[in-house]
Amino acid sequence: MYRLISANLSRLRLTSSFWMTIAFMVLLESFLGILILGQESIRMDILLFMSLQIIGIVTSVFLSLFLGTEYNDGTIRNKIVVGHKRSHIYLASLVTAITAITIVYFAWFVTGGLFILFTQASIDSPIGQIVLAGLVGWLACVLYSAIFTLIGLLSSSKAKTSIFSILTAFLLLFGGLLCYSLSQPGFLSELEMAIFQFLLDVNPFGQTFQMMAVGTEVLLKLSVYSLLLSIILTGSGMVIFNKKDLK
Repeated sequence: MYRLISANLSRLRLTSSFWMTIAFMVLLESFLGILILGQESIRMDILLFMSLQIIGIVTSVFLSLFLGTEYNDGTIRNKIVVGHKRSHIYLASLVTAITAITIVYFAWFVTGGLFILFTQASIDSPIGQIVLAGLVGWLACVLYSAIFTLIGLLSSSKAKTSIFSILTAFLLLFGGLLCYSLSQPGFLSELEMAIFQFLLDVNPFGQTFQMMAVGTEVLLKLSVYSLLLSIILTGSGMVIFNKKDLK
């Protein structure tokens, strides 16, 4: 499997959409930093995670292009012909997706941190809280990777992979916002609010949306949700991929 991962990472390094995604997120983080620098009502530590709200949409584009190419070029079929196991192919793609989204994540996180450092802006949250929130954000990115890998390896073409991945990212975003609104007091019963809060918690967008506004206990719960869902999606994806007819 090491050779599969190495080959995927080499191809990732030559993928222009990957580097364009990094550049976009760094520029966005810099722009947001300048925008909120003079806003005393906005906490500067929020800057570290503001760009995270659109990570699902942004990464759905380049990951769908990257993973979709495997089918269009016949790469997956060739890997199987030369003797690679389907489970190894799936896991190698997942590791590559996680690596890519992690690089994007830390690129803008470091950008935000350097901006705060050079502007000597004060932060309100304890360092431990920021680190834990950063871990939750990264695990949400891992969950996004599991989702897009499942879509990418179960779709049969680059076009389908791109459409399904981007559509899923937007559904998670708008679904998360809807669940957040319905989980607030004043509209529904306590049971109904609890259901929508749960749906918000298991949604990777919902996790990034609320991670800087909740306590340590909730952050740990969100981390567990991300890990469990990533494992479930990966296991399910591998089972289906092993049975898939590759034409």
